[in-house]
Amino acid sequence: MKKNISLALTLVILTACHKEAPIPSLEERYEKYFPIGAAVGQKQLQGLDSALLIHHFSSLTAENDMKVSRTIKSMQEFSFTAGEHLVDFAERHGMQMRGHTLVWYHQTPGWFYRDSLGHYLSKEQLLQRMRWYIHQVLDHYRGRVYAWDVVNEAIADGSAMFYRQNIDWYRVCGQEYIKKAFVYAHEADPTIKLFYNDYDLINPVKRDKVYKMVKKMIDEGIPIHGIGMQGHWTLEDVNEQNLSAAIDLFASLGVEVQITELDISVYPYYHNMDRSTLPKEVKPYTPELAKQLADKYEEVFQVLRKKSEKITGVTFWGVTDKKTWLSNYVVKGRTDYPLLFDSLYQPKEAFWKVVEFVE
Repeated sequence: MKKNISLALTLVILTACHKEAPIPSLEERYEKYFPIGAAVGQKQLQGLDSALLIHHFSSLTAENDMKVSRTIKSMQEFSFTAGEHLVDFAERHGMQMRGHTLVWYHQTPGWFYRDSLGHYLSKEQLLQRMRWYIHQVLDHYRGRVYAWDVVNEAIADGSAMFYRQNIDWYRVCGQEYIKKAFVYAHEADPTIKLFYNDYDLINPVKRDKVYKMVKKMIDEGIPIHGIGMQGHWTLEDVNEQNLSAAIDLFASLGVEVQITELDISVYPYYHNMDRSTLPKEVKPYTPELAKQLADKYEEVFQVLRKKSEKITGVTFWGVTDKKTWLSNYVVKGRTDYPLLFDSLYQPKEAFWKVVEFVE
């Protein structure tokens, strides 16, 4: 167990029992397999959230606090305070720190693509601004962040388009912005690992597009070191077959594979769906639902352990159900239960399915 945790908080975490045994540490249970991480914000660096982080996790990812909108206020003003809180916490407790994310169409302010008169920058101007921004950020965190999600969600859903074409990065720069982001990041700091990160990569259509894109980048000598598979899954969509196939395909490129944003919704598939069509009613967290979630987590982690030689990290998107984004962002006010700890900070049946396995 990590140091620098108060006695009171340690007792809260360790005195809850299951089968008359203390709660094991996720980090220690998976030490021989891969680092276990959590994506959090600075508000989770205190109280019971911090106690769970210290006891169970060996890696942190910035959920929102290192994104462009949180980092740059204007061309003259950067704000690294929120991100620094996370890095400081990780360093105090011997945790790795992942950066998320440098280039993303979402949570990048509209002015970033435009000049002082509100007109779109030229392709050359926007690429130069991207380069300047990446250099500023990587120089600031130099030596303190071991990996970055360089480009996030650049590939379109479905088969109609290859790239997301309805975003400002693509409108101005075309697909070239993706390669340039990796070139600029490596130029700024050649010591860090650079990842492409996206969701629904268990879907063969999107999976194969990402494979083709990354293979082309590798063939062209673009510095890319890993693929982040966002684990924003549901009870219905992820299974042993599609998860295994995706990991094997990406690992065949010779890059690292990480599960970067793991949570499993108890509701149907929601990615890029019209939210007005999604179910509004709240599912009660019955023993039956708890078992379904536990069984699905067991299936997922059986695959991850089996493929551990191809996986260099697994990061949960949050710590407890109390603060999961899925209870607000997808359908406002609808309660979801996607993580291993409930809203009272207690381990769920799913937690025990993840830690209780025979080696």
